[in-house]
Order: sequence, then C-alpha cells, then structure tokens
Amino acid sequence: MEQLDSVNRLVSMMTLSEKVGLLSGADKWHTKAVPRVELAAVMVADGPHGLRKEVRDGAKYLDTVKSTCFPTACATACSFDRDLIHQVGVALAEEARAEGVDVLLGPGLNCKRSPRCGRNFEYFSEDPVVSGELAAAYIEGVQSMDVGTSMKHFALNNQEYRRLTTDAVADERAMFELYLSSFERVLKRVQPWTVMCSYNRVKGVNASDNRWLLTDVLCTKFGFTGLVMSDWGAVNDRLLGVSAGLDLEMPYVGPYHDHQIERAVAAGTLREEDVDRCASRVVELVERAKARKTVPYDATAHHLLARKAAAQSAVLLKNEDHLLPLNAGATVAVLGALAKEPRYQGAGSSKVLPLVIESPFEELLKLGVSAVFAEGYRAAEDAPDEVLIQTACDLARGKDAVLLYAGLPDRYESEGFDRESLAMPRNQTELIRRVAAVNPNVAVILACGSVVDLDWEASVKSILLMYLGGEAVGGAVADLVTGGVCPAGKLAESWPLRLSDTPCHAYFPGYTRTVEYRESIFVGYRYYDTAQKAVRYPFGHGLSYTSFSYSNLRLSADQLNAGETLHVSLDVANTGAVAGAEVVQLYVSHRSGVMFTAEQELKGFEKIFLAPGETKSISFALTRRDLCYYDVALQDWRVEGGAYEIRLSASSREIRLRAGITAAPDADAHVPDHRADAACYYDLSGGIDVPDSAFAAVLGREIPARERQKGEKHTMNVTLSEVKHTLLGRLLTFIGRKVAEQATGTNEIDGGIVDHILYTTPLRLMSSESDFSPLQIEGIVHFFNHEFLQGLKALFSKEK
Repeated sequence: MEQLDSVNRLVSMMTLSEKVGLLSGADKWHTKAVPRVELAAVMVADGPHGLRKEVRDGAKYLDTVKSTCFPTACATACSFDRDLIHQVGVALAEEARAEGVDVLLGPGLNCKRSPRCGRNFEYFSEDPVVSGELAAAYIEGVQSMDVGTSMKHFALNNQEYRRLTTDAVADERAMFELYLSSFERVLKRVQPWTVMCSYNRVKGVNASDNRWLLTDVLCTKFGFTGLVMSDWGAVNDRLLGVSAGLDLEMPYVGPYHDHQIERAVAAGTLREEDVDRCASRVVELVERAKARKTVPYDATAHHLLARKAAAQSAVLLKNEDHLLPLNAGATVAVLGALAKEPRYQGAGSSKVLPLVIESPFEELLKLGVSAVFAEGYRAAEDAPDEVLIQTACDLARGKDAVLLYAGLPDRYESEGFDRESLAMPRNQTELIRRVAAVNPNVAVILACGSVVDLDWEASVKSILLMYLGGEAVGGAVADLVTGGVCPAGKLAESWPLRLSDTPCHAYFPGYTRTVEYRESIFVGYRYYDTAQKAVRYPFGHGLSYTSFSYSNLRLSADQLNAGETLHVSLDVANTGAVAGAEVVQLYVSHRSGVMFTAEQELKGFEKIFLAPGETKSISFALTRRDLCYYDVALQDWRVEGGAYEIRLSASSREIRLRAGITAAPDADAHVPDHRADAACYYDLSGGIDVPDSAFAAVLGREIPARERQKGEKHTMNVTLSEVKHTLLGRLLTFIGRKVAEQATGTNEIDGGIVDHILYTTPLRLMSSESDFSPLQIEGIVHFFNHEFLQGLKALFSKEK
C-alpha cells in the first residue's frame, strides 16, 4: 500500500508530456528518467540463461559484458528440478546486480509445438505444467534478489518464420489448455515484474495492440498486476497499444509515438486515464528496482553451479551393456570437433559472452581418463572429410570405448529462422557410422537445442544428450561419463522417429499471413500417446546408472468433489547400487465419449534423490481444476465428470502405478461435441489430417485469409520479401543488411543467418533498428501503395 501511494503521488506530480514519455524507452535498454520528480531510469538486459548486457562505444552498443553462461532452458527443463532452477535464477540476479541491470528479459516459456522451431533451445517444454513450474522457480529465484524478470513471449509465438507478422490461428481450447496455460500457472505462484508481449498476431490482432490478450486474459483472467512491455520493435499501433494494456514500448524509436499519444489525449480519442495506468506501472517498476544495491558476485561459484546444472539436466537416452560410466582405467578415443570447442548455447538475442568455456577433452584428462583425440569432422562444414574420418577410425580401433561428440552448429538452429529438417551435418553422421563399424563401444555425446534425427541410433551403444549445456558442459560430461554424477534428466519434449510424424508437420510454418494450429490440443505426447504412434524416445524418458521401483500407491479418496483436494502418495525405492535421482510423473487420463481428449495429461512431477537401498514417500495434491477442460462457451474451466485414472509414471510410456477415481460433472458445463462436424479429431490412427470444414468448426469462426488479398494495401507490416523486386525494396534490403551486420558485433545476430531474418522482417522494425522514424516508414509504405504525395509528405516531415 505504501508503494502504491508513492506511485500515485509521483504520477500525479507529472505533466502529460512526462507521463507519455514513460511509455517508451530512453534507448535500446533503458526506460526514461524524470529528473524533475526524482524518478530514475531502469535498465533491462537479455538474460534467460546468462546476462547479455550490451555496452556502449560512444553512441552505439557494440559489445557485451562477460557473464556466466548457464545451460539453456531446453537443457534445464530436463532436470525437472525446481530447486536447481531457483538457484540458477539467484545466480543470474547476482550478476545482474553487479552490472546494474534491473530486469532480466526471461524466462521464455512458449510451448514447443514443432521441433523445427529455431528458438526451441530457449523454451522449456511441450507441456505447460513443466514450463509453468520451472519458469516460476526461475522467476522466484531471480526476484528473490530484487531483480525483475520478463515472462515471454505472450503469446502463441511458437515459430521463427514470419514471427514478426504472422497470425497464429488456434482454437480457444488449444490456447487455454496449452499455449496460455504455462503463463497462467506461473501467475498462480509468483508475479513477475514484467511480461513481454510477442510479435505475432492472435485472433487477427497484433499482440501489442490486443486488448483481449493483454487485458482480458493476462490481467483480468490470469491476475497479472505488473508491467507489460513490447518485444523489441513489436509495436504495431501505439495508440491501440495504450488502450489495450501495453505499458512500455521498447526500444526507443524517436518521439513520434509520444507525440501521437499526446495529440490523441488532447483530441479526446485516447483517455488520459489509460496513459496514467501505463505510466503508473512504469513508475512502480522503478520503485521496485531502486531498493537494490550493486554488489559483486562469486564467478567461480557460478561456474560450478553451471557445471552442476548441466550434469543434473543431462538425459541418458540409451546405454546398452552399461557402456557408461566408463570403467576405471579404460582406454578412450575422444572424437569430434565439438570435443575441443563445444556447442553450449543458442544463437540470437540470448547469446552471451561467457566468462570461461571448458574444453570437454581437457576436462576428461583432468579426471584421469586415458584419452586420445581426433577431430573427425570440421564443425564449419557439412561434407565428410575422408582423411579426418579415417584418422578417427584408426584411433578408435582397439580402444575400450569411444566418446564421439556431435550435434548441431549455430547455422542449423537459431532465433530468427526455423529448421527445414531434423538432420544433423552429414560429416557427423558419416563419422558415427564409420567409427561404430570398427569399434562397437561408441557413446555419442549429443549437443543440440531441439530434436534431431537419430537414424544412426542402432549403430551405437550409448547416447548422452546434453542439449545446450552452458559454459561448463565439458566438465559436466566428464563428471557423468566417469560416474562422478549419475544421470537423472528426463526429456521435456517427445523425440519422434521422423519429422513427418509430428502432429503439426503439414501445417508448419504456415503461409504468408497465417499459421494454422489445426492439430488443436494434440501437441507432443498428447498426440503420440493418443494416436499410439511409435516414437524414438517418449516424453519423460531418461535412463540412470541405478534403478528405481514404485510401490504402495495411496489415494485419500476415490472421488474428487468441488472444493476438495485429492492427495496421492507412493513410495519410491533406489534398487540399484548407485546414488541417484528419479523424476516421478503424475498423469491423469480421461477419455470422453463426447469431446475429443488426449490419452493423458501431465498434472505434476517430483524429483527425489535416493541413496542405494533407500526408500522415500512422495506426495501430490490434485484439485478439480486438474480434471478440467476449457469450456469455450462459458469462457472458464469445467469438469465433464465420470471416470478418471491417476497414473504414476517414469515416462509417458512407462506407467508404473495406476488407480481410478470418479468426479461429478459441473452442472453448467457445455461439453463440446464435434463428432459430426470434426470427426477427424476423434480418431488419430491415421495422423493429423484436418479439412477446412473441421478446423473452422473447432475454431468457431471462418479461417482467416492465408495470403495478401488482391487490391489490399500494404501496411507497416509489409516484409522485404513482398517488395524486394522493386527498386525501393532493393534499397531497403541493402540498408537492412547493413543494420543486421552491426548487430553481429553484440552477438545478437549470427552473421550466417542475416538473410534468413531479413526478408521476413516488417518495415515497422526499421524504426527500432535504424535512423528511420515511424513516420518516415509510413512514408515508404505510401510509396509501395503508389501514394507518392503522401509518401513525400511523410518522408520530409519535420516531425520525427
């Protein structure tokens, strides 16, 4: 209450111009200060898995500070360890405090709809319970140190292709049960200081302008009370954004939008109360940040935490004949360029400059492994090199074991573009097959940000998946393969046998204007388990050097009534000879006779550490919300009622214990029945094949136009791909490439992916990345629409 009074007092003291000024940044990374009322500025920085603070060289941001590079979210999600991720959050906040950063721009918790998404490495899971629980732990950790977070990207940003302009067309059940659910789950536990809206459109409206999304859903339905900021350059219509609930536009694009807001208030087309609401949230953010002091941090301790996090997040996918851990005194051939220079993080806005990078090969030697090295392939190339392969094979012959480091390079996956396939570089897969032919004891150490094609799987005995394990991944692998750490990670996403098996394969990445989520709720294991589709490795899978048994399942009741909590308990025992940890997963299964449903849904998980021979009890608590579907007619959650099965599992395909309960239906529930108009959702045995009529029936509206319509005028969202054939388009392409090349200096954009991003970037982003003002961009758009007088007037206006 005291802080609220302070906020209201400060806002009441400001002029309209000062309040409006708070609604946009001062530059790329700061909010505006208001010295007259002693209001300071706030600094934000990228930081999902490490602090990426840009530093100035004169007027330009040209470099980034060094910081600890922790494992990315695709890796830490596999730990299923809330406490570990909380610790990482605390460490990130300590580094932010040391650098004077007030808000870290993370975590990202978008649902992994397709393994092709180039930014999947930055997201947790295909399941909203995993994403929501782990994101909440991250946020609680960071904010416990009085540093803010920015939960992103709200919402339905599930691809990189045309992410800046596309309309994500999804039915509301899919939205609320999957894509919005993780954000809601976070808000039940913790209030992040900020939420970042996405670039894309939802229900045909840009997220930055979308009152339904930002106010009706995020604030009213989900209860968010903090500040909503734009993703960088995401603002489409600033006046609509203020009314919709977008408090802060980032970065600063000049005074034009501020002047727009002031004129609209003066004209009565925008309420000053809306400006006050947005300004108040900015002031509240400043007030929260000012209590924090800059303090140093222990870089060594953070590096050790990064090593621990990487080891605890590793997933042992396969381990025939107990090849791992290596026997003491074993002779080992270490192969692959990634054994000397590891791939440890993704490319894009989250890419940090690490304090130190451990060499995997050197870390093995430090632990006393008798190892020799051969490059095997060149990381910068795809074509096999026969000399390198033959040298590696000669080295592998006769060794007790081979550790072959392989994975995806940055050019294969990055923010800004999506993958075309799940393939690994040919020189790596050829090396794996050739080495396995001369030595059967091959363990592949895999580094990637998402699913890859493992068509070589049968030729090797072990696969240790590290995902992108951070700066200390080299030491983490050494700890794991020598038995110093027992693998305990579980997959937070399903690994299909082939790309064509994925439920959205036929509909990803969409069209020029839209992407259609025709698979509805059937994403990841919800599809594979329902369709009984064979997978390479199921959701929740992960092996160990020990074994675990589940027993003594107890339920507090056999019926779950309104207002009650069902307590589920079981005993877990370590039946092996090595200390280890198990992730127990609780699924609920309810197959409706009326609406289409998934075979099962994850409702909880617990990670338990056990010594050899030790047994512990763990418990879960379920409420009726855990039995609900989203009732589109009522715009709320409802229980259909009937029989439900509680499943305690080691993966989605390995059910260890089960028990049945019943629940009475909610009297006002409208159970959706699409058996007549969308029967394809009820039988998935033939895959996902949804005709237009069925998708429209489930969507509840007409399917939006996929392409630009004849005679339709260009807008600020026109992309260079649509106008590159014109003289002006070619000039803008040249300018855009120069701007992108400048961004490579701060690690934000990898030089090899510029063209992937350039042609799908809307013109409106030029105002945030160049010296063009939004008004001048409007002028350029007028030229593309052959409105030359209006274009000249805007281009040469004195207003910027």
